[in-house]
Amino acid sequence: MTTPDTAALAERTHTAYIDGRDVALREVVRPAAVRLSEDPHAHQPPPPVLGRCALAGPAQVRAASAAAARAAPPWADTAPARRFALGPAFCARLRDSAAEFTALLVAEGCPRRIADWLVDSMLAMFDAESCRWYQRLMRFEWRDGDRRLVLQHHPDGVLAINPPGNAPAFSAVTAALHGLMAGNAVVVRVPRRFPSSTTFLLRHVLAPCLEDLPAPPGALNFFCAAPDHVLAHWLEDPRVDDILYYGNSERGLRFHRACLEHGKKAVLELSGNDTVVVWEDASLADAVESLVTAFHGSGQMCIAPNRAVVHPAVADDLVEALRLRVADIRPGRPEDEATLLTPVPGDDHEAVLAEARAAGAVVVCGGRRLTLAGAPHPAGPFVEPTLLRVDGLATARELTAVREETFFPLLSLVVPHPDGDGGRLLSEVIGFLNGNRYGLRNSLWTGSPAVAERFVSGVRNGAMLKVNQPHMDFVHLLPSHGGTGWSAGVHGEATYVFLKTSHLQSAVIGP
Repeated sequence: MTTPDTAALAERTHTAYIDGRDVALREVVRPAAVRLSEDPHAHQPPPPVLGRCALAGPAQVRAASAAAARAAPPWADTAPARRFALGPAFCARLRDSAAEFTALLVAEGCPRRIADWLVDSMLAMFDAESCRWYQRLMRFEWRDGDRRLVLQHHPDGVLAINPPGNAPAFSAVTAALHGLMAGNAVVVRVPRRFPSSTTFLLRHVLAPCLEDLPAPPGALNFFCAAPDHVLAHWLEDPRVDDILYYGNSERGLRFHRACLEHGKKAVLELSGNDTVVVWEDASLADAVESLVTAFHGSGQMCIAPNRAVVHPAVADDLVEALRLRVADIRPGRPEDEATLLTPVPGDDHEAVLAEARAAGAVVVCGGRRLTLAGAPHPAGPFVEPTLLRVDGLATARELTAVREETFFPLLSLVVPHPDGDGGRLLSEVIGFLNGNRYGLRNSLWTGSPAVAERFVSGVRNGAMLKVNQPHMDFVHLLPSHGGTGWSAGVHGEATYVFLKTSHLQSAVIGP
């Protein structure tokens, strides 16, 4: 696979987009491409820049909110069928622009394999069938004698989106599309670190779809800026109705409280600590392939599994199969089709693993820093994929490696103590999952329909449950966002963002 042409990318200028116009600003940020070396101590020239991205100040932040507020009423009055046609139109343009968009992601350090998966996920989320289903959920009508009863969702107004630093393009654009289809006007803050792929997808793929309708100027606005002053403005600005916040759970929950104090609706997409359960009758080969997605992006993707609960009858076999499979995961350049790992800053992994060892857990493999060539080196940019075995649910509950989301390539394998009563053991495992204070996804591998049914009916934690399905993949027609507990706050649930950023109204119509 060829390396992205960073020289060509360096010539790009990424503007802000406010009130239907490109806005070039005097202050710019020059994001740099990721550069990796096999020798961490070797002198490296500065990495190439990925163009110039306009950096917004307070005036542009205010202007974006004002433009969205003007656009919101006429956009809400646009026929739902036209609004929801944005999804298929976006998919058509994304297919045409996928190579260029992927090149930007790869230059920013996203492994090509993950970049391709992100594109495929967006195409599945917004195809024509999905958007027809989404539109149907916005309004229900039925007869009650001689009356008509109606349940309908109306847009909240202005939706402001604060995407995460990791996968900002995917998060920003999927949220913006949902908000727009619901009838909201949208403002997006583009993160400063890697703005190129996000501004490209917003300006050159999504914005033209709105211009073709045409949508009112200001239906979509975006700018690049640091988060703090933007979030403070959105909290104070009465024109902003909803704020979609991606990020760390503790900061997100504090931000939720601030939204309540300012009369705003907070839509939270926070951290995850997902679990895969492997039962005694599971297909171990399939379970292994699902579990190795824990290492996609070095464990820094919120919907990747962080931990597994493995039935003691198959634990030894599964651990060995995983150990052999994980040994094939090596560092590499992002343009390499085989690369899954991304660099990991800091040394937090050392304390996490030291605590686990002290409690009796076993590091099956990994945990060292690696160079690009895969050699152990204390200054290496990568962390070796790590398997941790923890025996006993009680011990697991006390370990940071199991209890908290970690941001390095770690998969904790929790093996309950054997119990002759399979039903009781399953109840204990379900209780363990329900005790997780995070709640994005949980999945199960089993050959037993009865076990599957107990899992689906008994696991209350999490926005999505999967049985004998890949853990990370998005699922056609089903909600793509949301969570419970620390993943989305006290009102967390599986979320269609177009419903979360609208409000339900009832109507009764007499003869």
